[in-house]
Amino acid sequence: MFNVTLVQPNFQTGPKHLNSYYLPYSVGSLWSYLLQDENIKNNFTVNNWIFRREELHDVVERCKDTDIIFISLYIWNKNYCLMLAKVLKEAYPNIKIILGGPEVPHRNPNFFKEHYFIDSIVIGEGELAVLNILTSYLEKKHLEQVYEYDRIKDLNLPSPYTLGLFDDLIKDYPNIEWVPTLETDRGCPYSCTFCDWGSATASKMYKLYDERILADLQWVADNKLPYLALTSSNFGIFKDRDLMITDMIVSTNKDTGFPKGISVSYAKNSNDTVLEIVKKFIDVNIQTGITLSLQTTTEEVLENIKRKNMKINSIEDIIGSANAKNVPALTELILGMPGETVDTWKTTLEHILVNQIPTLDVYFLQLLVNSPMYVKQIKEYDLKTFDAYDFFYGVQNEKFEYDKQHKISESIEVIKSTNTISEEEMAEVSLFTVFVLGFQMFGLSNIMSTHLYETQGLSYLKFYEGLYDFLSENDSNINVWLKKLQKGFIDWKKTGYMDTNIDGVHIEGWKFFHSLMPIIQQNNLVSHYINLVAEYSKQFTTPDVLEDFVKVSNLQIKQFESQIHDSVQVTVKSNLFPANLIVSDRYGDYLDKKEEHLDMLFFGRRRGWHLNKISLDK
Repeated sequence: MFNVTLVQPNFQTGPKHLNSYYLPYSVGSLWSYLLQDENIKNNFTVNNWIFRREELHDVVERCKDTDIIFISLYIWNKNYCLMLAKVLKEAYPNIKIILGGPEVPHRNPNFFKEHYFIDSIVIGEGELAVLNILTSYLEKKHLEQVYEYDRIKDLNLPSPYTLGLFDDLIKDYPNIEWVPTLETDRGCPYSCTFCDWGSATASKMYKLYDERILADLQWVADNKLPYLALTSSNFGIFKDRDLMITDMIVSTNKDTGFPKGISVSYAKNSNDTVLEIVKKFIDVNIQTGITLSLQTTTEEVLENIKRKNMKINSIEDIIGSANAKNVPALTELILGMPGETVDTWKTTLEHILVNQIPTLDVYFLQLLVNSPMYVKQIKEYDLKTFDAYDFFYGVQNEKFEYDKQHKISESIEVIKSTNTISEEEMAEVSLFTVFVLGFQMFGLSNIMSTHLYETQGLSYLKFYEGLYDFLSENDSNINVWLKKLQKGFIDWKKTGYMDTNIDGVHIEGWKFFHSLMPIIQQNNLVSHYINLVAEYSKQFTTPDVLEDFVKVSNLQIKQFESQIHDSVQVTVKSNLFPANLIVSDRYGDYLDKKEEHLDMLFFGRRRGWHLNKISLDK
């Protein structure tokens, strides 16, 4: 019997006190497929599951009896996995090391020269490849360096869940909050240049069987796993079928209480279907809003990145429909896209605010090694990058040693400039975005900015540019904080680490755009800044409006001080708008550590929990 080690180190997801990890589904699904072959089943067994980052010398010791190792490479584990492969080959020269996953740099002609310790790589889907590899190994045939097969069209595949492959993991680690992934389909029909999903799957989607999906859901419920992540790139694109899966999830929740939360990547051009799905999830409280991956609203940029599935009018339609149905929306923007300028970026921010999207996440453009952008657009748009080492939650602060020599941090190439936006402009627009998010998205000024836009036609950009100047003259804190953030941003590009501490709040790269509110909260200045916004707004409106603004804003802001997602709605009479306001507030225990607020905020968003908005009682 030959021994196999399966390696898929995931990062700790969510606040650290939850101790939450994804189950190693990718390698588990490969093994469940292999078990269908009697020859493989009778001659190979899995002796190790490496599902998280462990000290390398511990892993090496555990693998002393391993004959072949399969490693799944992702952006959050690639450096660790490559170092693990190197030290394993040094310790056990006869071990066969097979590398697969989306981050295998298969376009690099020097890969095997640079990574001599890797025996073979798998490009694309792995089931047929690993079957061939183990069969060849058993027959003592020479292993090829590269394995690539056509995608599997008939996805009548066994499940690692129902086969019990993870049962021992769950039993052996009772203190971990395990996160299962539910695979409903494979592929992506789009070819956005910054992504390696659609380009890797030949723009074709295939469905898994409904019976398996239902069985997997029952397994999640039986094991009382609270959170479920769907792997579909465009859930809702198969209208009737995805609605049926939604009903399966909802029914399982009603019958068992699980899952309690769910993350979904929704289809970008199936508005009615997606909203129907979201409403079903909202009704059982496993999701509270819809996530829209807009990335930009600049037509030229959308064209540059070949995001043909997103049109400005479509964006406005789905936002309008969501607002009409009182479905909170979260959207994401990516700064640094080819063709984006300071002006177009600010126009995109204005577009988001005008359409009343209550929650916005902003990210710097990251280059994925197998994406069309990495291969074709670097020179065309003069994309300049730096290696960031603090982008992955739960990984960035960990140091792993082997023989006191090797220290491993994960890195990813982040855009610092393009041919349309310089480094200085990138810093400028980034700090302005931090300012807008801190005040608008966290409830310090959103009610007033919206009131002035709707009643006086004052643009959001003019409002926030004016507010920035006002606070610069009347409040010393903002200047100090933004200067510290600016220095942290500059140092980040030099060292790869944004290691900035501002009044007790530790800011890292992934927290940058959402750093202002925790700092304000740390200093107990929330009400102070609401009052300053009122002072600034005296030039635009009347005392009764200002009084109502302060009252309602202080009521709304409590939602940030909550770690649970129980929502209470309060109807408030106001002079701000020609109707009563409905304030949805989330009450809960206040966490003393401000950094935990930020952790929970991001975790909540991944689970589909959103900051609730102020809406009109119509």
